[in-house]
Amino acid sequence: MGHLSEHAIFILESMEPDRLYKPGDLRAFLPDASVERLREIMHELWIDRQVERVEYSGWRRHRSVPRHRQQAASLEVQVVKPEDLFDHDPFAEFFK
Repeated sequence: MGHLSEHAIFILESMEPDRLYKPGDLRAFLPDASVERLREIMHELWIDRQVERVEYSGWRRHRSVPRHRQQAASLEVQVVKPEDLFDHDPFAEFFK
């Protein structure tokens, strides 16, 4: 969360998880901010996957993906032979 703006961090810390926030609710956090500035802040939080859109103009604090967590790639490789993928017996005459 170190790369978020000061206002974004303040709003994020003020929001309760999984609660719907309409524009009026967000203005209570920063009453001097314009509607456009609030939209920019929420967009910043959305890009950082801290919030998600709800309904037409609402927001909810809900992380989409765990932060700094890469999905583990499977290191286990299974060898598959072509005959395992295709049943050759019914079409044996085509392969002679």
